[in-house]
Amino acid sequence: MGGVLKSLDQTEALSHIERLESAFFQISSLFGVHKDLNTILEHVVRESLNCLRANRSTLFLYDPTSDVLNVQFTHALAPRYQRVGLVEEKKVVKKALRQGKPLLLAGPESFSDFFKYEERENKITSLMSIPLFACGKAMGVLSALLINGRYDFDEKSLRFFSSFSNLASAAMELAHFVEEAQAGKDFRITYEQYLDNILSQLQTLSDREQQRIQTHIAVIQAEQKVENREFLEGKANESGPWTRGSILLQEDPGIERRKEERIEVMVQVEFEEEYWCFTGSLSRGGAFVLTQNPMDLEDEFSLKIHVPDGREPIEVGCKVIWTNKYGQQSKDLRRGMGVKFLKLQPQDQIRIDEFTKAFKPQVFS
Repeated sequence: MGGVLKSLDQTEALSHIERLESAFFQISSLFGVHKDLNTILEHVVRESLNCLRANRSTLFLYDPTSDVLNVQFTHALAPRYQRVGLVEEKKVVKKALRQGKPLLLAGPESFSDFFKYEERENKITSLMSIPLFACGKAMGVLSALLINGRYDFDEKSLRFFSSFSNLASAAMELAHFVEEAQAGKDFRITYEQYLDNILSQLQTLSDREQQRIQTHIAVIQAEQKVENREFLEGKANESGPWTRGSILLQEDPGIERRKEERIEVMVQVEFEEEYWCFTGSLSRGGAFVLTQNPMDLEDEFSLKIHVPDGREPIEVGCKVIWTNKYGQQSKDLRRGMGVKFLKLQPQDQIRIDEFTKAFKPQVFS
């Protein structure tokens, strides 16, 4: 405690240590019984005042909408200390919030950067301000000060005061998580009620109306498949994309499959220096990688397939089993290489199958 304990005799110091133990026990107990945020913060302010033997302790909260620091709670040792140096204290508090780090002022020379340390009946002689963080942002400041003090706060006092600020930050963080959890719960309840309402309305429809809805849904799905196929065909026919780094992944010409199993889709892949490139027909056995820089026969490499299902890309080892590295290019024989997937994991096979099922099969001549 530094200057605080130094100013006490042995009996007073032992009594003060007991007070510290009681303070932390009371605050931590509030977490256990799930008290609201304001109750915990007010206890932090009051107990920090008593344990530091300060003249005033204040918790400021930052309002981002108005860019203002507001006094949330304040406790003073006596009514006459309630507003002494409040304007000067706010200057220090704002700097601590802006810099995101604690500030310790002790002695007249420490205040020169903030205000003129002039003679007056009651004045701040030492001050500590520590930012409070929640969700990675400085959301407030806990401040304590001495008025006409016979000692100053020191580094030990600042470390001790940080224990109270950490409890306040933890309370703010916990309150945020509880609020987010409640918002999620409310959303789920509203969503379930919305679904129940839709189901209730559907049950009241006649068979004819239900059939019309199902037919309409089928038409929308068919139109979406056509749009996907037209998009893929447009990408395949564009002459511009096939520059360095562009990749088309399509059915491996060396793999015998039934024509109805060949599914034309467009995804993104990357391998070695070639990044975020378009792909074409995708199957679980292998592919034809359309690239201006094909590898040599028998080369093995790792290919990442970015299946757009919201999960991590599929990474699979590949082996070049056919290459058109030096041959002539044509519409039916583009620059690229036929690859075979090596040890494609079962769960990745399922992901590819589920993704390609959304597309209408296309027959290749």
